Amino acid sequence: MKLETLIDENYEKLNESDLYIWKYILHHKKECQTMSIQELASKCNVSHTTILRFTHKLGLQGYSEMKIHLKWEDKQRNSFDNKEIEKTYKDIEKTMEIMKERDFYDVFELVEKADKIYVYGSGAVQKNAAKDLKRSMIFGNKLIYVIEGREETNIILDALSSKDIFFLLSLSGNNLFMNEFAQKLKEKDVKIISITQVGNNELASISDISLQFYTHPISVGENKTKLYSTTQFFLINQILLLKYLEYR
Repeated sequence: MKLETLIDENYEKLNESDLYIWKYILHHKKECQTMSIQELASKCNVSHTTILRFTHKLGLQGYSEMKIHLKWEDKQRNSFDNKEIEKTYKDIEKTMEIMKERDFYDVFELVEKADKIYVYGSGAVQKNAAKDLKRSMIFGNKLIYVIEGREETNIILDALSSKDIFFLLSLSGNNLFMNEFAQKLKEKDVKIISITQVGNNELASISDISLQFYTHPISVGENKTKLYSTTQFFLINQILLLKYLEYR
């Protein structure tokens, strides 16, 4: 499994120091393959125990196993079918066709009536897309509150009412925690607008409105690690803003 996947799956466990360590590794993968734990700790201005805790949060046994992952990824990086590029183009094109044909009036009617609007993303990319949705809708004079982590989802539940709406962003739509949270929102009669990949996923079935985009798994390396294009989250954000401005 790629380190990027481990980061995404364990994102909620990572603190600011962990994310700084990951950022350094991400931009210095080749150097980190031969770097000692003390050297990496010095580069990141943290202790070597902080590096060890970071690897454990990813489900790794230690620093040595992380270096093995880095070396494996470097070895496999050229094992790629270039036809996947054309398929990804088509995913984006089909997503844009859906967005072009949809008027989004059902979404905007909820937005107009809502007391408060919230957004929550289930992974690293989705969290960035949640922040991007907030930034985009400011241009439509709409304030969206971004829920950053799992603890905040528990806290916010008591403050919600049936007049609020929630955007929920999940790639697969089958994230266990996300769907449990969605069920709790339904119990409070909070309206849910989900953004997921195309398919009959659980989050889409729970939601009042389901916005979906095309993407497909891209096999990378001998172990067929799955990679998905997630640019579509940001495309939908932009189209939502533009069509909302037209709606108003």
